[in-house]
Amino acid sequence: MKRWVLAVLTGGALLAGCERFAARSDVAAMVGDHELSAERVAGIMGKSGGGPTVQAAEFISNLWLDYSLFARALADGKIKTDSATVEQVLWPTLATARVRMWRDSIQAKRAKLGPNAADSAYAKGDERIFQHIIVIPAGPTAADTAKAKQQIDAVLVRVKGKAVFGDVAKEVSADGSKNDQGFLPFGPKGQFVKEFEEVAWALNPGDISPVVKSQFGFHIIRRPPLAEAKARVEQVLVQKTSGKIDSAYVAELSAAANLKVASGSAAAMKTAIAYPEGARGSKQTLVSLKTGDVTLGDFVRWTAMFPLQAKMQIRNATDSLLGEFAKDLAYRTLMLRAADSAGMKLAGPMRQFAQMRYQQTVDQLRSGLGLAVPELADSSKLTPAQKTKVADDKVEAFFGLLLEGKAQMQVVMPELADHLRSLQGGKVNQAGVARAVELATAQFRKDSAANAAKGPQPSPGAVQQAPGGPPIGGNKPAVEPKKP
Repeated sequence: MKRWVLAVLTGGALLAGCERFAARSDVAAMVGDHELSAERVAGIMGKSGGGPTVQAAEFISNLWLDYSLFARALADGKIKTDSATVEQVLWPTLATARVRMWRDSIQAKRAKLGPNAADSAYAKGDERIFQHIIVIPAGPTAADTAKAKQQIDAVLVRVKGKAVFGDVAKEVSADGSKNDQGFLPFGPKGQFVKEFEEVAWALNPGDISPVVKSQFGFHIIRRPPLAEAKARVEQVLVQKTSGKIDSAYVAELSAAANLKVASGSAAAMKTAIAYPEGARGSKQTLVSLKTGDVTLGDFVRWTAMFPLQAKMQIRNATDSLLGEFAKDLAYRTLMLRAADSAGMKLAGPMRQFAQMRYQQTVDQLRSGLGLAVPELADSSKLTPAQKTKVADDKVEAFFGLLLEGKAQMQVVMPELADHLRSLQGGKVNQAGVARAVELATAQFRKDSAANAAKGPQPSPGAVQQAPGGPPIGGNKPAVEPKKP
């Protein structure tokens, strides 16, 4: 999403809870009595070679927390895969899909081109569509250039003869346009380099250019006649019309709902994204609407589908950007309500795909984390406390293997991670994260000073210079040129 938004929470209970946890700066993350120490996070960063950063410390802490929450929920029998649970967990993703369907339906109703719209746009000439074939020299030498020129000359003979231009483009062209018969986007001047455009814009419909040399290689350009280009021109016109329709529709929604972003919204969202456990279900208004406000609790629910990196962007975004994000949430809310009123539902295949995606994630986590053991099965005779201990131990064992490069990282979908936090509690402690960075930075400086005292040392595993002169006949790596 391009828009972000946040505002500082003033709820005393939330801030007090954060302060109590923050008092323990030795702990980076916690779920129940299971803890990840700041010291351990610092050690992990030291081994990673990426340097001590807040982003790295938060990633490590959240990954450990996701695994711990999943393992404990599995031990408690709280991992459900029925359709109702899937819809609850994946609500923000499914709601976004319904919003998209609603927008598409509005555009389909309003975006109707006249019968001669494409003909008129093609004839007007302000925008044009071209096909091209490009041959790129394999290397920087004169011989490479000569070989490419010879190849493009042979291609020109073919397309000037009986060969179909699009078929030849698909066969020999060196850029992505080959997948669409060499067609380039319909648009105004300024899209391509000067050498290309000077020739292209002088072509009449159906004309094929001579060979054109640019900084990217050798081109042959064709201006397709209307009959061949019409469908693509119409597609571009529909896209442009749809964009205007969408903007107009959003403006209509905003005016009808008397949409207003509440003061303090940006700060509230920033705090809520860092400490969602204190904002779930909050009725604090972020955006006022005639049909029902968008609340801080709604914000937490929508952002459950955001990965950690996106949530960190929200925390660091400007108030103005977050204000736009709040509006975007309001637009989504209004369109979702409109879809509800119209009885619009997701198609069966989409729901089935969501169910399958969720089931696969659960199965992969259970297997990947080593949790598919009899002790954690429903038939296990262990006490709840004993099962929790087994789950915690499995996570620690896996985490250790992961850090040693002996296990593959298991991905917990953001929606499931958020759901587990709402079920099991647990949190990342920002004071512990900061302490981990502090410890890792101190160790990094210490190690750097020690290495400096030893003098220049070859990097571990670095390729060493062989004795004697350089090898003969080596090829320089090719640099992929930009598209025209």
